[in-house]
Amino acid sequence: MNQQENRASTQDTSSTDEAVTVDQLTMSHKKWLKSIIGLGALEAKIWMTSGAQLVALLSGAVFLLVTSWLLLIALIATAAWYAGLHLLGILFTAFVVTLLGAFFLVYLIKRTLKRLDLTRTLDAIIPTDSEDD
Repeated sequence: MNQQENRASTQDTSSTDEAVTVDQLTMSHKKWLKSIIGLGALEAKIWMTSGAQLVALLSGAVFLLVTSWLLLIALIATAAWYAGLHLLGILFTAFVVTLLGAFFLVYLIKRTLKRLDLTRTLDAIIPTDSEDD
């Protein structure tokens, strides 16, 4: 009888130990997941701050480049006017050159956007059903 009681108490203790072990395992996984998510949130904050800084710096650079472009046009127009060309012809030429520059930039933007095809990356990670055949 004594041995049976010992076995029963051993089985109760081992099942209690397993329950505690499972609870501890669950808790440790929760803590690990929370730390990973916290690390991801911290990384996202860093990226957002850096992105905002980059946008501010790029805005300043664009402003300076536009100002420089306008000053260059004004310099060339002034030199052409002193050389004896008509003012309307100079302004029309400056307009056409600026317009051609804008069309060239739009072309570059469209070409860049076409190359930003994220479906290639997505297909490399998760192939579609037609690619599995």
